[in-house]
Amino acid sequence: MLKPLVSMALVAVVSAHQNFHQLWVNGVSPGYQVGIRMPPSNNPVTDVTSNDIVCNVNGASGSGVAVVDAKAGDTIEVQWDSSTHPGPITHMLYGPVSDAATTSGVGAGWFKIDEQDYVDGEWANQIMEAVNMTHTFKLPSKLQTGEYLLRSEMLALHGSQTLGGAQFYIGCAQLSITGSSGSCSPKISLPGAYNEDDSDIYIPDFYYGFDPTTYKAPGGAVATCS
Repeated sequence: MLKPLVSMALVAVVSAHQNFHQLWVNGVSPGYQVGIRMPPSNNPVTDVTSNDIVCNVNGASGSGVAVVDAKAGDTIEVQWDSSTHPGPITHMLYGPVSDAATTSGVGAGWFKIDEQDYVDGEWANQIMEAVNMTHTFKLPSKLQTGEYLLRSEMLALHGSQTLGGAQFYIGCAQLSITGSSGSCSPKISLPGAYNEDDSDIYIPDFYYGFDPTTYKAPGGAVATCS
């Protein structure tokens, strides 16, 4: 009986891995996996010092990936694979740049624009499950015109009791945003802003006394754009 149980456990673990597959701008999608730098698998990134923490494995270039039009203040909806792993979802922008497709995003310049953690007794992944694994947020209304990388991250905390156990699922979309003027802060560097022993990444008591209502996702505060 042991072998079937092990097999079922492996299936459960694999099925909880995930990718970011689709986005909508004001309710209109360019298509499934259009405008997104898709990684070669749905495995997580666990080394926060690696360049993979930026836009996932093989995510340093968006050559051949469409750039999706949007405007400052638009409503963005993202859809991920289903996951039973508890944790937050966050979104960051990098830009403006002249060409999103050739921009790696490695280094300084990222700013957080959206975060959902633990709300009314549920983690972000549970909240998303109720709406077909989607999450909706708005772009800042004050953004300079240009191309941007939009980084969507779901952080699975079920393994956060051990150093290096937190699982980062990451996808970067390429946007061309029409705006006016604006400056957003604070800004962070990726890699650089995350450390494996940060209290929002390494949580030894996650299942034994940790208060999730106090949790804030990595990457600092949501930026103010003005």
